[in-house]
Amino acid sequence: MIKYIKSIFVIMLIVNVSLLHAQDSLKANVFHVDKVLKPMLSESMKIQSNPNPEVPEIKAPVFEYTNIPDSKHNAAPTIYTIKPLSMGTALLPKLKNNYTKVGYGNYNSPLLEIYLNTVRNKDLQAGVFVKHFSANPDGYNTFSNNSIDAFVKKFSPNAVIEADVNYTRNNAYLYGFNTDSVKPLHADVQQLFQNVGVNASYSNIVKDSNSLMFKAGFSFYGFYDSHSNVENNFGLFGNFTKRVQGNPLEIHTKLDIISNTFTLYPTTLQTDIQRTYFDLNPRYTLNNGDVYLKLGFNSTVATASGSSKIHFFPVAEAGYSLIPKSLTAYAGITGNVKQNNFKTISNENPFVRNIQFDNTINKFEVYAGIKGLLGAQTSFALSASWKTLDNMLFYVTDSIIYNPQKVVYDNCGLMNLKAELLHEFADQFRVGITVNYYSYSSFKLLNQPYGRPTFETKLNAMYNMGDKFILHADIFTMDQRYTKLLKSNTEESIKGIVDLNLGVDYLYNKTVAVFLNLNNLTNNTYQRWYNYPSYGFNVMGGLKVTF
Repeated sequence: MIKYIKSIFVIMLIVNVSLLHAQDSLKANVFHVDKVLKPMLSESMKIQSNPNPEVPEIKAPVFEYTNIPDSKHNAAPTIYTIKPLSMGTALLPKLKNNYTKVGYGNYNSPLLEIYLNTVRNKDLQAGVFVKHFSANPDGYNTFSNNSIDAFVKKFSPNAVIEADVNYTRNNAYLYGFNTDSVKPLHADVQQLFQNVGVNASYSNIVKDSNSLMFKAGFSFYGFYDSHSNVENNFGLFGNFTKRVQGNPLEIHTKLDIISNTFTLYPTTLQTDIQRTYFDLNPRYTLNNGDVYLKLGFNSTVATASGSSKIHFFPVAEAGYSLIPKSLTAYAGITGNVKQNNFKTISNENPFVRNIQFDNTINKFEVYAGIKGLLGAQTSFALSASWKTLDNMLFYVTDSIIYNPQKVVYDNCGLMNLKAELLHEFADQFRVGITVNYYSYSSFKLLNQPYGRPTFETKLNAMYNMGDKFILHADIFTMDQRYTKLLKSNTEESIKGIVDLNLGVDYLYNKTVAVFLNLNNLTNNTYQRWYNYPSYGFNVMGGLKVTF
């Protein structure tokens, strides 16, 4: 068998070798074909119509569900216990609500202030403030100001109840006379004013801003001097706010009942005066984005000596936000009745002896202004107004005996231009400037705005140096004024005022501080009221303790 296989293999090998030799012999024959190739393409045939393939129709399947039972899957919640976060053991810092300030200066000037207040309390807050400041130089130019004020506030979930009681005792003298020719007793020229006041109010707290909000209360004060002049004022007030169509409607009401017993200086003849005022002043404000419109009126029913008069003044103000939250322009009209009382006049000019009670009527006032921000810490306001006034109050010099001041009234027009600038940087720096220009016209009886300035400026600044030194400055200026001497029927000018004051507080620690104030650095014994010069340069230093 093996031999048979070997024979077949040898035969196959001989055949393959013969074939390979035959291929090599074919390579020796070479053939040449010369002919030009002319390809022939058949003519194309065009389809005479455009193809319109059929659009397949798609039908949404319709599913029908029948006999499906209602079922509810109740998933069992998995509750995890959250580990509470700890607030630590730190307590709220203790508030230092109380302080005592004592000082002394030249002109024999002691100063005492005490302020006491309650600690943190969600339900009640109460406090008391006591102050004494006086000066006793040689002569009659002395004064003494004393006051005590106590207050309490009660808070509940639905209301706030407030009440305060105050008492003041201010003593001054009519020193505006020639001391070389007159030597009066101190009791004859003494101006001792005392005031006792009580105020209380109730205001509700609402959770819904559309609910009615109100604050109502009463007030009383008794104002007396050392010459049997008495003024008692009892008042009731109510302020209400309610949103109508999303806009606030405000109504302010007030009732004042005033009684005076007055001595006609220099006689001892007394007269009684009864006056009643009722005010009703509603306001409705429309807000529409950057534009607002405030509409309303001021009304006063004034009763004196048995006769009544109704005063009505339309009120309107429109404003437009030129730059949202940064610049607003506004303009409006208004009017009102200003009461001139024994208390308000004496607080403005303590050297008045003859007082007449007439109301100043702001018959018509038009105003316009612009206010806004110059930066994150700087705000400003510019305004201009024009008023038509009846019975504007002025002061002249009554030369009967001791040259006291006397009240006179006249009709006039008044233009006021006002500019304000405030810049503050946290508790480190603050400066505020106010400038007022007044122009009086159309007097009926007087020649000048006696006792009133036409230009005044106020500047106050504070700088905190490293929480160790607190520097502060105050500057007050007033231009030339005029007065009328009733005895000689002549006019006198009063020089302008420049009052510059500087001070520094040194904080020894968080509890104790010392202070030093330098007042009237220009040593200008200016006269705010004719023949009543102020003190020259004066200095005061002292200690302040907080606890």
